[in-house]
Amino acid sequence: MLIRSLGLALALTASAFAQNTGTAAPASGDSAAPATAKAAKVSGYPFRGKLKSVNKEALTLTLAGKEKDRVFHVTADTKFVRDGKAVALGDGAAGEEVAGYARNDSGGKAQALSVRFGSATAPATDPQPPTTRKAPKPQPSAAE
Repeated sequence: MLIRSLGLALALTASAFAQNTGTAAPASGDSAAPATAKAAKVSGYPFRGKLKSVNKEALTLTLAGKEKDRVFHVTADTKFVRDGKAVALGDGAAGEEVAGYARNDSGGKAQALSVRFGSATAPATDPQPPTTRKAPKPQPSAAE
């Protein structure tokens, strides 16, 4: 009896949710809905390497590879940073470290979503290591 009540409550909740979102709840035998959800999902991947060249006209940046160079296409939505500050595509210099996040577009081309020029580690501002202090030992109270 309890299981039937839970099942009915779940079905009513799903129906109410479908009405609020303007979509119909998929039938149990409908396999088209999961297929379109998988197709709509866009996955990306991180990249890093040495910058070989920047082409401002073609809007690409090329990373040197051991066997083959990798070309990443740039869009108006691509974010560029150096030392935490926004920069432009043309600010990249050949030979420097580059890292970022990309995805393949519908044509299979690698599209850079974000690009960081320079190394990931920031230069140290204080050359001396921090000193460590030991916490003082608690003093016994006067009541003891």
